[in-house]
Amino acid sequence: MYAFVLAVLYFTIVGLFAISMFCLSKWGGRLQTFLFFNCVSHLVYNCAYVLILHAKNQDTYVTALKIGYLGRVWVGLAMTLFVAELCGKQFPRIAKISAGVVNMVVYLFILNLEKTKLYYKQMEFVMNGDFPTLPHSGGLLYYFFTILNLFYAYACMHLIIAAFVREKNKTAKKRNLLVLIALTSMCLSYIIYFFKLIPLARIFDVMIIAYAICTAMMLISIIKYKMLDASSAAKNYAVDELSEGIIVVDADDHVSYCNNPALRMFPQLAENDPSYVKIHKLLDDFEFAILSGEPVKSNGRIYTPRSKQLLEDGVRVGTLYSLSDDSDHYRYMEELREQKRIADQANRAKSRFLANMSHEIRTPINAVLGFNEMIARECDKVVSTGEPVSPAAKEALGNIGTYSENIGGAGNNLLSIINSILDLSKIEAGKMDLTEDAYLLKTLLKDITGMTRFRAEEKGLAFVTEVEETLPGTLYGDMVRIRQVLTNVLTNSVKYTDKGTVWLTVRAKEAKPYQEGQMLTLSFTIRDTGIGIREEDMQKLFGSFERLEMNRNSTIEGTGLGLAISHQLVSMMGGTIEAQSEYGTGSTFTIHLPQKIVKCDPIGNFSAKAEKAKKNEPYHVSFTAPDAKILAVDDTNLNLKLIKALLRDTELSIDTADGGREALSLCMQNAYDLILMDQRMPNMDGIETMKQIHVQEGGQNHETPVICMTADAIIGSRERYLEEGFDDYLSKPIKAAELEQMLIKHLRDLCHIRG
Repeated sequence: MYAFVLAVLYFTIVGLFAISMFCLSKWGGRLQTFLFFNCVSHLVYNCAYVLILHAKNQDTYVTALKIGYLGRVWVGLAMTLFVAELCGKQFPRIAKISAGVVNMVVYLFILNLEKTKLYYKQMEFVMNGDFPTLPHSGGLLYYFFTILNLFYAYACMHLIIAAFVREKNKTAKKRNLLVLIALTSMCLSYIIYFFKLIPLARIFDVMIIAYAICTAMMLISIIKYKMLDASSAAKNYAVDELSEGIIVVDADDHVSYCNNPALRMFPQLAENDPSYVKIHKLLDDFEFAILSGEPVKSNGRIYTPRSKQLLEDGVRVGTLYSLSDDSDHYRYMEELREQKRIADQANRAKSRFLANMSHEIRTPINAVLGFNEMIARECDKVVSTGEPVSPAAKEALGNIGTYSENIGGAGNNLLSIINSILDLSKIEAGKMDLTEDAYLLKTLLKDITGMTRFRAEEKGLAFVTEVEETLPGTLYGDMVRIRQVLTNVLTNSVKYTDKGTVWLTVRAKEAKPYQEGQMLTLSFTIRDTGIGIREEDMQKLFGSFERLEMNRNSTIEGTGLGLAISHQLVSMMGGTIEAQSEYGTGSTFTIHLPQKIVKCDPIGNFSAKAEKAKKNEPYHVSFTAPDAKILAVDDTNLNLKLIKALLRDTELSIDTADGGREALSLCMQNAYDLILMDQRMPNMDGIETMKQIHVQEGGQNHETPVICMTADAIIGSRERYLEEGFDDYLSKPIKAAELEQMLIKHLRDLCHIRG
């Protein structure tokens, strides 16, 4: 064992000497300095330990021990500084100085260990076979130095483990692993030596074996993984050849270093200008750019500067400027801004087109549906008189009624298409609002099942409803939008089903009992036996303007917007809509919508055999107002005739004007209880006419309510016209019931309501 220990010592000494020579040959930075410091401290201790192994008495042993501690007191600090540098960390200068002072004090007491008793309280020289030993009891300074070395060991392990985990480069990772093995062996050997965990630790210092392992690991790192070359390579490549420009100035703002990219960015850095005028101007530009957030321009390129103060002991010794070339980024942002400008311009053009399309299409539809309403009324009036008519006349009246229904259906279908396009534009613009209020679930279901049953029976389909009887009867949400979503999906199911059945199932996801104020998730399942959807088309199902299998479904009417709008509306309401389908067999749509419970009274038995949707009942006027006088203003004579026809039975006194100037003339002559005002008119539009009526000198209608009656139903139309000063808004095509309700609202004191 004695010979083995000597061999280990000689190997370690040779290895440490070799590493020291490598450090001297590669000298160029703190890494080499700290490694050299570490090697020398180990080398001194190992050489002294050779002398210890040859000691024959206590005096010789203690002398060799004191020589060895000249290196050993620095081992922990030297290793910590080296590992920190290897891991890219630095300790404050005051910490380094303090640690050095502490080590010197400790060594002074070791030099006088026979007298002070602070390091060894007592000691005795003993030969243990071939090994000279010095059993001792530690003093206060001995334990302090032990704790200090344990702290150094912990710091080294913490730094190298963190660096090993963080490192991505394979070579550097292997290099760090070798250092980690070396440090682990040193820490374990120190613990074994201090606590005498194995018998050999009582005979000789087992740390010399760890020193040998550490030396071997360092040699491998230096030779195989170029550890001492890494710092120089990093400086030459990572700094001088970085894409970023690096400029370092001293405390007097004189350039002390700049890398190659910086010289390419700012050639004036290479000019020999004793006055530094250009350099100072450049640094001022950097500081202004940093403060203002603006880039710096040079030779047609755009650079973003950043700065960092260089401090030493809290005192500024210089500034480091880094500059990144962001020319491509700014060019890309400029292109994005231009594309956004073009997109905004196109979006405004689209909005103008939709507004014009809405007005131009709604205006003739207004006349078509309005006069169709009058045809139906006249037919009902003839039938309701009870007077005998010839069979031919009776047949003709029946045919006229059927034709009227067909016209109404086609007109409403066209209006539905226009509304879908406008709804989609509102959603895309983020201006579709939800209007939530308490509603009866039974009313909602009656509305949608009535319409769906009528459409299904026209195609010879069965329509089955299954509604959970315990569902709360009164909920809080946007009933109009829920009805729109369900109607869209149910209409699709009927359209794409040629035979069989359409089912509507309504349940709650939550378990009973329910409580008022509780959020409830309504689950609507709509299933059909229709043509189904191919698996590859499922991704496009909720896309705007998507019509699946156009060749197969070309005869089925629709824009492809219904499901897209439904998907958007369901998302706005915080719900989900899902689809499953088996091609050729049918489809299932599941809609989940969160709603708040207002009242827990159950909906009860909502029979699948609910009453079929009734046809329109004969028209009955909802009010009469023989003492009221109104003015209708519209540049289309047909629309004026329609208004007079729709309101004929109300006994209202109605004046008409075909433009703003005539309206102003009539308002000078007459006092009206209400004015219906078209918006889009030549020469003077509705807004201008309305405002002039309100301030008309000598006029009689300054306080008269003015209702905007327009085909403009684009995004935000109602809000815009109310902000302009109109008292209310009525969109075309005008429905007789809505028109009468509007008049009742504003002429309530003059109206006689009919039951």
